[in-house]
Amino acid sequence: MNRDGLDLALAGLLHDVGKLYSRALWGERDEGMPDRTHTAYTARFVREHAPLFQKVGLDPEWLAQTASRHHEGWRDRPQYQPQTPEAWCVALSDTYASQEREEGGQGGSPPEVPLRPPFSQLHLQGQEGGEGGYLPVGEGGRVGLAPGALYPEARVQMGKNTYGRLVERLEDRLRAMAGLSLTREALLANLALAFQEVLSLVPADTQSEPDVSLYDHLRLTAAIAHALWLYHGANPSVEDLRRDGEKFLLVVGDLGGIQGHIYRISGAETGVGGIAKRLRARSLEVSLAAEAMALGLLRSLGLTPLNRILGAGGKFYLLLPNTPEAQKALEEAREAWGRWALRRGGSLVPHLAHLAFRGGEFRDFAEVLRRLHGELARTKLTPFPFLKTTKETQGEALRPCAACGLRPAQKDEPGSLCGDCEREKEVGGLLPKRDRVGFFPEEAPKPFFAFPGLKVALEAGPKAVHVLRAELDFFPWPLPSEVKPLLGHLPRVGHALKATGKTLEAYTAWAREEGLLEEEEGGEDRVLTFGELAALSEGAPYLGGLMLDADRMGEAFATGFRREGRDLATPSRLAALSRTLEVFFATEVLELIRNPALYAGRLGWDALEAKRKTQRYPLIYSVYSGGDDLFLLGPWDVLLDFALDLEQLYSLFTQHRALTLSGGFVLAGPSLPIPELSRLLTRAEKAAKEAGRGRLHLFGRAVPWAHLRKLRQEVEALRRDLEAERVSRAQVYRWLALWRRFWGQNMDEGERMRYKPLLAYALRRVRERDEEAWKRYLRLLDHQDPVWEHLPVWVQWGLYLERRA
Repeated sequence: MNRDGLDLALAGLLHDVGKLYSRALWGERDEGMPDRTHTAYTARFVREHAPLFQKVGLDPEWLAQTASRHHEGWRDRPQYQPQTPEAWCVALSDTYASQEREEGGQGGSPPEVPLRPPFSQLHLQGQEGGEGGYLPVGEGGRVGLAPGALYPEARVQMGKNTYGRLVERLEDRLRAMAGLSLTREALLANLALAFQEVLSLVPADTQSEPDVSLYDHLRLTAAIAHALWLYHGANPSVEDLRRDGEKFLLVVGDLGGIQGHIYRISGAETGVGGIAKRLRARSLEVSLAAEAMALGLLRSLGLTPLNRILGAGGKFYLLLPNTPEAQKALEEAREAWGRWALRRGGSLVPHLAHLAFRGGEFRDFAEVLRRLHGELARTKLTPFPFLKTTKETQGEALRPCAACGLRPAQKDEPGSLCGDCEREKEVGGLLPKRDRVGFFPEEAPKPFFAFPGLKVALEAGPKAVHVLRAELDFFPWPLPSEVKPLLGHLPRVGHALKATGKTLEAYTAWAREEGLLEEEEGGEDRVLTFGELAALSEGAPYLGGLMLDADRMGEAFATGFRREGRDLATPSRLAALSRTLEVFFATEVLELIRNPALYAGRLGWDALEAKRKTQRYPLIYSVYSGGDDLFLLGPWDVLLDFALDLEQLYSLFTQHRALTLSGGFVLAGPSLPIPELSRLLTRAEKAAKEAGRGRLHLFGRAVPWAHLRKLRQEVEALRRDLEAERVSRAQVYRWLALWRRFWGQNMDEGERMRYKPLLAYALRRVRERDEEAWKRYLRLLDHQDPVWEHLPVWVQWGLYLERRA
């Protein structure tokens, strides 16, 4: 019979699951097993769960044989060598996906070796990654992947008992699946979810290079097997499968103009339609557009989201069969998405590029990516190749939307919005109440985003063909789904009540009196306005903006795994690096906002500090956080403390000295137009990178994070001195004036030193008030001390904390 590609994807996904069970039972006698190989345990896994596969029309014995017979090199165990075309498809896919290790493994897979972080093999700026490994089972009953799990520990106690706990969790998930009515695609998706939870923190191989998780290896093998089987038309001979050729297409999708599209909410119109709601909805639309473009392409070819093998730097990468059908689907997608972009004003421009490559080229995957990026650069030179005449881009002359200025307003009257911007307001209001995103081929619950071929709504109705979960939730689901924390965090009135200790009535009365309300309804679920966030700052009522970007990630993917004589950039390693980085920016960042107490021990907070941050951090508004960068808004003082904690977490997460964060912080009034705020933050981030990376640019200075952490202590000392009147505000402004006069100008070293006698004279006033304070501030006379070098930072930080406008 002709096998469906989903059958081969399922066999590929299951082929090494036996490693989990063989490690859990390491050293034990098991009379029911023909041998102790992981392949034998894979076959037993399928047979023991035969009803699960029979319910979706699969022959369990065929699946057991196809999944387990994937080792061509095991000549002394012919029962595990591939014989059928299906088994050869899985075996070849396994080989392509595991270029980081050699054929072998008959001796077993010892359970004591932990998974090392994907960053550990990176060689960047002369620096190697740190040692250590992941704990699959942690404190508080954690089993498998969860927020706070992907932080390497210096000493990891691994063993069969750890694997036993993972087996228990997987069996729980399988029992739950057995109670659902699943399609074959839904079963594949649910198994992938269960494996993501259970196998993301254990190595695929414990004998050579334990830096690729078993989950990443299984997922990639499934993707390759599905694409390879479709290339051969679902009925290949063994000879056809083994004969190499350009059987694969690697596709990259990239959306151009993201920042301009998201932040195009111009000046006077920023109050139109509730900017706080609409900004987050617009950012979400960009993420969902990329998801819909990828999913639509995959569905058109009968593939699943497992074939989205990489996501990095705002791009997605798909593995497709190199068939005429795939080429046609790509051309149709380019035109459909291009026309969609033009109808919406062309502010968001989709790009699709592809490259054909051979199976043997999986061993030099970094080179394949380099060539693909060259194709993408050429594609961007002609963004709308289907256009024949200028008239195709022209529309009827109508009143422009008051918010975006790109699309026609729905009514010919001042302040009227276009349909898209009106929908953004609805979506923004729903975001705090939703934890699912559904993709619908036809009818979808309103409000929805209408993309080519798919409508996307903030709920998962029965007619959805795919669902994204906004949390790390791995419980089985009747529909095909995957974990993608795209919905972000919006601070609501309930968070403000916890931060201020006010009742809802008292808070509403205060906000109304301050003129901060844009709408009265919503109760504790109402999204806070930017004016409210600014007013909730401690000290001066300003809004803070923070942009952070992971340094050297382009270099990491391009050359970070390169060694003299060989390149370690296998597809599994690159996929593991991409997925792990996404976990940090999409999950860890949001978890630190919502649940700071989870990180109290890791960051060394005492109980008082943990309580304060638990009350204040949920006031942060995530405009965007994913890939390898983020953009946050919030009370300015909260955002600065958050930035310091996040940088420390990132350092603990990567354990690599060359992997740092650079970014910009801006203090702004709540009515500052979003495009201007974005421009200021982008310029500040650029200045931080130009100063040497690993810095935050704030108050006019690019400060290394280690220095900024120490300057934070100076802020608190200055604040206490101002409160106790040991130092006057006039005195502090005098220091700032001297710094700007002599240090903020391009002077020679001799001229700069003239600040010292003038500052010494000014400090006499401090001595008259408090001798000990005077002694502390004598440090300012050392021009090499970071306290003087970055004086504008900690001085202005302290002054703003003490001021209310």
